[in-house]
Amino acid sequence: MNQNKANNRTAVVVGPESDDEDTAADPALNGQLHSGSNPRNSAVYEHPTVSPSNNAAGEATAPRSHRASQISDSGVFGVTGLKNFGNTCFMNSVIQCLIGTKPLTRYFMCGDWKKDFIQASPAYANVTSEYAQVVENMWRGQYGFVSPKDFRQAIADCSEQFRGNDQEDAHEFASFLLDTLHETLNRRHPRPPPERDMTVEEELDFENLDDKQQSDLQWNRFIRRNDSVITNIFQGQIQSRLMCMACRHTSTTYHTFTELSLPIPVSDNNFSELGDANGPPMPNHQPSSNMPINIYQCLEAYAETEVLDGENKWMCPQCKVKRPATKKLMISRLPLVLIVHLKRFSTVGHFREKLSTNVLIPTINLTLQNYVTSSIAQEPTTYNLYAVANHYGTMSSGHYTASVSDGMSSHWNYFDDTKVSQIPESQVTSSAAYLLFFVRTQPR
Repeated sequence: MNQNKANNRTAVVVGPESDDEDTAADPALNGQLHSGSNPRNSAVYEHPTVSPSNNAAGEATAPRSHRASQISDSGVFGVTGLKNFGNTCFMNSVIQCLIGTKPLTRYFMCGDWKKDFIQASPAYANVTSEYAQVVENMWRGQYGFVSPKDFRQAIADCSEQFRGNDQEDAHEFASFLLDTLHETLNRRHPRPPPERDMTVEEELDFENLDDKQQSDLQWNRFIRRNDSVITNIFQGQIQSRLMCMACRHTSTTYHTFTELSLPIPVSDNNFSELGDANGPPMPNHQPSSNMPINIYQCLEAYAETEVLDGENKWMCPQCKVKRPATKKLMISRLPLVLIVHLKRFSTVGHFREKLSTNVLIPTINLTLQNYVTSSIAQEPTTYNLYAVANHYGTMSSGHYTASVSDGMSSHWNYFDDTKVSQIPESQVTSSAAYLLFFVRTQPR
């Protein structure tokens, strides 16, 4: 990286006059900025008192002001806000969650990324180098907040989707960023050619293997072409098994994932908002009852056995005709860090709906024992929550924030763009929780 370019980056923006966040107009935010005496190194901390506009009944509001002592006038290592350039809160919330992912941040801070860095595609490579600079600026503990202007421009140069000033989806941005980091840090370079598909005879032999043999075989095929810090930290594997209901013949496939997208199993009454994705919101759908559910119900819905019948019958290779079949998904390889995407948004025709259901999420000891294959059932299957990306408001005027554990105690930091405060653990999850970041517990 060009050292002069790195030194000339805009790192700090101080004061409300330089903050064009999408929530800056909220009167609840006026007059609450705190800064140190040195304007060049002053930190900006604010208690998160914002309540998103157009808030629907049953929808979460941001955590109420929690009067904690100011963290530091000159910043704290890893506790740094991010400037919002107007509807870039989706990007800020994801960055904060990734900064809280200690193995990934350590990888960038100690410089290991430079050994793996691939510059075959300049646009994608620029995203990675600019992200590394953002990590360094945020982790110095020198600033209250930083202005990731160059990183945002690198994203825009690389992806048309994130080029404008529209509010984008944090889940889609997280997927894009992780994919980009993987492609530019993949140690399998040049990549070997893809392996051919199995023949019919090989597929039959494959079905005779046990779950562990199958999983290992497919995982090894994957890592022959993919080996990066992203695969090491975030990559898991799903087993998908079809079974003929007539002859019980099975067909098993495996695919990798960097996040689990979980459905929220609720009735239509739980849809809180209906709006045109490109226009003003329609009248809100007010739920008659919005009882909370727990995340295990989401996992059950994800792993529920699906029956393929009628037009969806499966062409059984054993029977040689279409038969009713079952389809079952199980986790066959657990990642170090599990990202869970709660599917709050759905598209119906030209409209998008948002679910405001409160999903109860444990901050410690989320167990996946019931959702893994027998081949890994004896491994550690519990996870602890360490970061949450939240979405407040409606489809047309939403706002993203992040809650991130400090990793050393029960303290959590709440990031609302440039403003940072501490919140109690009881305020970490709500019906605004959208992306969840869990770290796998290790055996003692």
